[in-house]
Amino acid sequence: MVTVDCHLHLGLTPSQVPEWWMVELMRFYGGEYYSLDGQVIVDLLDANGTDIGLVQGGDIRRTTFHPDYPDQHEVYVPNDYTASQVEAFPDRLLGVACIDPMRDVQAGVMELERCITELDFRALKLLPSYGHYSPADRALDPIYEKALELDIPVHFFTGMTPIINTDLRYGDPVLLDEVGRRYRDLKVIVFVNYPWIDQATALVAKHPNFHADMCYYAGGTSESLHDALQKFRSYAALDRVMYGSDNSDKARDGEMEGPVPDLYRGVNAVAERRGAEPFSDAELDAILGGTAARLYKIEA
Repeated sequence: MVTVDCHLHLGLTPSQVPEWWMVELMRFYGGEYYSLDGQVIVDLLDANGTDIGLVQGGDIRRTTFHPDYPDQHEVYVPNDYTASQVEAFPDRLLGVACIDPMRDVQAGVMELERCITELDFRALKLLPSYGHYSPADRALDPIYEKALELDIPVHFFTGMTPIINTDLRYGDPVLLDEVGRRYRDLKVIVFVNYPWIDQATALVAKHPNFHADMCYYAGGTSESLHDALQKFRSYAALDRVMYGSDNSDKARDGEMEGPVPDLYRGVNAVAERRGAEPFSDAELDAILGGTAARLYKIEA
């Protein structure tokens, strides 16, 4: 069985990611910030016992601004940097195109095609709350149509972020409902994230081509993960749930620390304590990599 982490970030601080940005991020999560190149990501994969990681950079320079650091306004993580790190670790990393479509929609369409057809990237990541736009904005239709043509999933950041100049209105996953109605065949990945966990779950259950990125649970417990997976199973949507870590190599489960996938392996201990139906090996294998391998066209 191949194991796949669907949610990993690249970025060198401060040349690609401003220090003030990382300070704002880490004040919420705790810990120290550091640069993230391909070697760091592969080390994270090894720590988690994971075979393959989907990695992305990020272009949020249009709206990434701090009044005290105006000289750090234009830094970003280019797709070509992502490609260079994938090239350095071709058996472990796959690229995800990260585009700000509101800079220039047609240029974004061209960049997406380049990333998929020339760089062999496997998906597109959009960050509406960081870019201050609604994912349901009709201006994005050419992006979605190109993703359909290329047969790739579009992964959306939704939910909470501590970065002050984001616009949380556009982090509400319910905004993706309109996208799913307009483009029934579009493959969408939804970040199931606080505070809209129920909305994201319902959205994935409603739309047969929507998938759930579960990296929010990487820092939680097997108990909370069990409840989330049980909800997806009750809606007949468990086969569209995927493991992601969001660059986390440790997860706390009670008093024990261990690799993030151990949280998934611990859900059946929770089920046994509660007298609930266990998850089959096939179901857990699909979450930890099988579903992602299908979606991202990863050859075993």
